[in-house]
Amino acid sequence: MYNSNRIRTLIEKPDSPVYIICEIGINHNGSLAKALELIDAAKEADVDAVKFQKRSLPDIYGKAILKDANSAEWNFDYMIPLLKEYELSEDDYRIIRKKCDDLELDLIITPFDLSSAEFVAKLGVSAFKIASADMTNLALVEKCGSYGLPVIISTGMWEKSDIETCVKRYKDKGIQYILLHAQSTYPSPYESLNLKFIEELKKLSNPVGFSGHERGTFIPIAAVAMGCKVIEKHITFDRNEIGPDHKASMLPEEWKDMVHNIRMLEKSLGARKEVNQAEKLNREVFAKSAVAKSDIKAGHILVPEDVELKSPGKGIFPHEIIKYYGQVLKNDVKANHYIAKTDFENVITIGEWKLPKFSSTWGIKCRFHDFEAYNVLHAPSVEFHCSQTDLDVDFRPKESPNPSQLIVHAPEIFDRELFDICSDDETKVKRSLHILQRSIDKTLELAKYFPAKKPKMVIHLGGMSLNVRDLKDTRPMMDNAIRNFKPFHQYKDDLDILPENLPSRPWYFGGEWYQHGFATAEDMRYFCETYGLGMTYDICHAFLYCQVHNKDIVKYTETVMPIVKHLHLSDARGINGEGVQLGEGEMNLDAVFDKMKGYKDTWVTEIWSGHLHNGAGTYKAMQILGKYDNII
Repeated sequence: MYNSNRIRTLIEKPDSPVYIICEIGINHNGSLAKALELIDAAKEADVDAVKFQKRSLPDIYGKAILKDANSAEWNFDYMIPLLKEYELSEDDYRIIRKKCDDLELDLIITPFDLSSAEFVAKLGVSAFKIASADMTNLALVEKCGSYGLPVIISTGMWEKSDIETCVKRYKDKGIQYILLHAQSTYPSPYESLNLKFIEELKKLSNPVGFSGHERGTFIPIAAVAMGCKVIEKHITFDRNEIGPDHKASMLPEEWKDMVHNIRMLEKSLGARKEVNQAEKLNREVFAKSAVAKSDIKAGHILVPEDVELKSPGKGIFPHEIIKYYGQVLKNDVKANHYIAKTDFENVITIGEWKLPKFSSTWGIKCRFHDFEAYNVLHAPSVEFHCSQTDLDVDFRPKESPNPSQLIVHAPEIFDRELFDICSDDETKVKRSLHILQRSIDKTLELAKYFPAKKPKMVIHLGGMSLNVRDLKDTRPMMDNAIRNFKPFHQYKDDLDILPENLPSRPWYFGGEWYQHGFATAEDMRYFCETYGLGMTYDICHAFLYCQVHNKDIVKYTETVMPIVKHLHLSDARGINGEGVQLGEGEMNLDAVFDKMKGYKDTWVTEIWSGHLHNGAGTYKAMQILGKYDNII
């Protein structure tokens, strides 16, 4: 087995040359032939190592999620089938091992579970890699460290305090570790890279490295200038291929030339370690948390034997669970369900909510699978956020006819791509229009069970770009949307189709994109007035647009309110901080709501993860909105 010992030498002598890892990951899309071609491309770029990923999905996710990924949040419905499809066989890895030997390349593999770690050790690697999601998965880290090989650990998704806690454990166990600074979104926005945090990691790891998911090639150069001795980036032959990592990857020719626009460097020199919303979504999919092995009743004292660690990472994380052993559970926890911190607190259940008496048509946002839990509120309206899979679900409320007004939020993602009728790509537009038709059909089907009022359908109509940062003239793409939407105007008597305004720097597929269409107030008026439509006004999205383009959110609100027929309400922060709790962001809510005086139509709150823990975030937002009842 070829092993340059360069990574071990780097630990012993941190002044050694930079060690460059070319991450192939799952960019082979399940093809061994493509994996071997990518190894050849990496060799031509003169890297030190190539890296892959190994998973045993039954050891990572519960049976329910693997059987029906749509039973959880929509991002699981996107990711789980893809991971199943892209996993290479053990025989494939043996061929990869030989290929690396022949080319004299170090082989590094990221195992995501204990059985995969055992296989990787038997296969033979120069080092183990631990993904950001598993930084706190101490059992996995210790397993990898037990083989006497270096363990390279990414630190995306986690706060500084989490990193320090885990480093203490690594040191106690004598693990030869290297920490990599990372920002776990794909692609990562420059403003979130916070490269100065590398200085903090240097206090915890010597050497230290950088795992990059941002666009371009100049940031790794900046990281090296700041003292990073390990650089890791993804490689692909085509950034437009389907999969979570292609869009954040470099092409083979870019690997040969890591010089790019140095002026962008200023945007990357933040010193904070901040976990953004996209990372939290990714953390939920990939990280592990404490899960009940069997049904646990309230009043039970939690012991280690009650717990196993599995995804999703929405409960108590592996490095935190020990603090809860010996504590009394205040709530029942079902088998295979994550254990949350709130399970040890007296939580107000949805049925116990005491809501303000709103004069407008307030509503609740939910999924099909948790509607009945919210139906006890008898909300005047309900908004179902649908995934592509939901369009095939035979959902029927127990109470039928149901008195709530129906609102359906159409899928933004289908067949692993974004809905977009603004595009010049006729094939993409055709597929998007097919999903639009299916969404309309689903809404009309559901309307049979919610006949009280005319149904509404919220939709994101496109206009995004992965790489085009600034677009001065959005009118051509809006004209595309108007032309492509024309056949659907026939449904105006059956339902209200309400395009939603979008932020300039949205999160799609766990990474940053650029939004051009359906972002400005003028474009929203232009499209909607062409067909006499109303719109869904998301005040958070509008604020984020205004932040990027130095616009006034109050004027934006004043411009769109004449056509608003539905509201999404939350606060915002910075240029991409979506879904912040009302009053905890940077928006002047009093001024914005002042421009909504007299509005009496439907609205829902959109607090990030507001549905978790018996809807605690949603409930808090509803309480806050009580003081604005004279407006909405």
